[in-house]
Amino acid sequence: MVEKIKLDVKDRKLLALLDENSRDTNSQIARAIGLSKPAVEYRIKRLIENKVIFEFYTVIDFSRLGYSLYKVYFKFQNTSLQEENKITNYWINSKNSIWVAQIRGLGDLAVTILAKSNFEFGQILGKFTNLYSKYILEKQVLLNETTSLYSKENKKEIIYETPSKEIELDKTDKRILKELAINARINIVDLAENINLSRDIVNYRIKKLTKDKVISQYKCYPNLQNIGINHYKLIIRTKNFNEQEESKLKQYLSKHKKATQFLKLIGSWDLEIEFEAESEDDLYNTLNEFRKDFSEVIRDFDIIRITKTFKYNYFPF
Repeated sequence: MVEKIKLDVKDRKLLALLDENSRDTNSQIARAIGLSKPAVEYRIKRLIENKVIFEFYTVIDFSRLGYSLYKVYFKFQNTSLQEENKITNYWINSKNSIWVAQIRGLGDLAVTILAKSNFEFGQILGKFTNLYSKYILEKQVLLNETTSLYSKENKKEIIYETPSKEIELDKTDKRILKELAINARINIVDLAENINLSRDIVNYRIKKLTKDKVISQYKCYPNLQNIGINHYKLIIRTKNFNEQEESKLKQYLSKHKKATQFLKLIGSWDLEIEFEAESEDDLYNTLNEFRKDFSEVIRDFDIIRITKTFKYNYFPF
């Protein structure tokens, strides 16, 4: 059982600011929450050592690079823990998977995969099923149409969807994104040294990638279970869902303190919403309010609980 880490008000404010922009300097964060720079350094180090922070990551708009996002929920059969670990490690090591997590509810393992076409996705999934199909009782495949991310502090929305123009990356851009994807707080000096380039070149490239909207935001991914918070996905089949209802729903979620993500899907489910809740009672109170406000568009729903995240990398190539 995971030992819960107690956070004070300053810790929670710190996590919220890191989720807003994890590349803010310790001095900037110190001013924002009324602490000294050494105190901020100490708190961040403590949060990392206690595994409250899983990763500082960069949100990369993969759609601008020509990729689509596919979500797969696997339900296992006839597996031992060793075999389940092999399956999990297969996807952790995949150069196309951006998120791998243990779940409860709709299945046992969730994987998010990037591919440039349905054909490429079929090849990626086919290689896996050739090896492990006897252990898969069922799988649900969903294509992501659009995604909205909401930061914890001011509920800033990030939307990524298919753009009109694909951005071409060179080797330098790719090396920078590979570093930033899983270490958003790395300083420019270390980043430049890691990829053997000057600070000026790295700074220029990051600014250009941001201007081109390849880099959307720098965020913090916490191990929620370590601080007594549960991470849920609400997946929904809709009825009478039109542009007006979508706008109303997104406005509702952008103001909701517990909502962190909204996805429009193509497949057997239509929508996916992420919520954070301190208990099942807390979750169901949230769901009851949500269902009351949107009963006219909810045909059916299911709940997924994310129990452990193994990988989160927007640029896994």
